[in-house]
Amino acid sequence: NRHLIYDLSFVFSLSDNLSLAEWGRNHQEIALPQVNIALFCGLETGLPVMLRPIPGSVKDVKTLLPSMDELQISDAILIFDRGFVSEEVLEGIFNRNCSAVVPQRRNSTYYQTRIHLNDQFMYHKRLIRAGKRVIDDKILYLFEDKDLELEENKALFERVEKGDITKEEAKMRAKQAGRILFVSNVNKTPQEIYELYKTRDLVERHFDTLKNEVQADVLYLGDRSAVCGHLFVGFLCLYLYCKLMMIIKKAGITAEYSPKDVLLMFSKVMRISYEGFDQITEVPKKVRELEKKLSLDLFPK
Repeated sequence: NRHLIYDLSFVFSLSDNLSLAEWGRNHQEIALPQVNIALFCGLETGLPVMLRPIPGSVKDVKTLLPSMDELQISDAILIFDRGFVSEEVLEGIFNRNCSAVVPQRRNSTYYQTRIHLNDQFMYHKRLIRAGKRVIDDKILYLFEDKDLELEENKALFERVEKGDITKEEAKMRAKQAGRILFVSNVNKTPQEIYELYKTRDLVERHFDTLKNEVQADVLYLGDRSAVCGHLFVGFLCLYLYCKLMMIIKKAGITAEYSPKDVLLMFSKVMRISYEGFDQITEVPKKVRELEKKLSLDLFPK
């Protein structure tokens, strides 16, 4: 994979013996003992690359460089969400011979840089205005989405009505509503950078599969080695799930079958081997038809 997408998730654990579970606040502002889970996904293959547990009190920005070093990443383009990269970490990425596409928080000083929005393009029926500016060894990309601006202004108004923020705060935030700023060292057109960032939903889908289909977030475990073993098996299951999903998509039967459906169908057939005896049990007609649709060669004629 040339492009790697990185994100963090978490699972709660009240185990007294689990050293990885530490008090920390997640993006939902829930404070409970938790274990953070870092995940790298490959854009070209669409497959997970690495999954590792991290103590729950470790901030997002401090997890990236150790994860990169563990994978020995070089000559890759990394894609993140907001809040993962500080100036120090950004320099660490560049020093490791890698590139990055990093969206900035709304309080970033980079927003003070004047960038002319000379380009525009359509993305999912939304008009996006864009511009770029080179500053030293960095390239700033600014995008403006009027539909997003309207949505964010509505959300700000609702928060003022509820008393969550003041009118002055809402006015300050409204100045940047609908705008997204990226810092990168990748020299592409603004549209290419924008579309590259939008591919990061791949890692969110993988986390969703890991937690809901594989159920690897159920941590009734007592020590670190148990968590690592549990997540290792979860990673293998996620990898195989994604591979099977690709086969189903290629066959064009995603509306009929999920990976779980396929596995349940094929589990009707068993292979029995002992003391020189080797035989596959009877293959039902529906299983044979599914094998043909998926262009697999699993069962003898």
